[in-house]
Amino acid sequence: MSTSPIERSAAHSLTLRSVAAIAIAAAASRLGFELPEGAAQELAGAAVDLIVTLRLVGVAIGRARARGPIV
Repeated sequence: MSTSPIERSAAHSLTLRSVAAIAIAAAASRLGFELPEGAAQELAGAAVDLIVTLRLVGVAIGRARARGPIV
């Protein structure tokens, strides 16, 4: 499975990760948690990687089902 350069750049975009980090930091602050320095960025990176991986798994499952027998 290969991804297009646009998809690859979006997944590794600092803007996407920055937005996720800001959202995580804001949610933690709102809930009263104090995150250590850099924790929001690490969580954001992990969340983006998880979403990309799950998307690729979903595509693989969909392709496998499409190639299987029609029931």
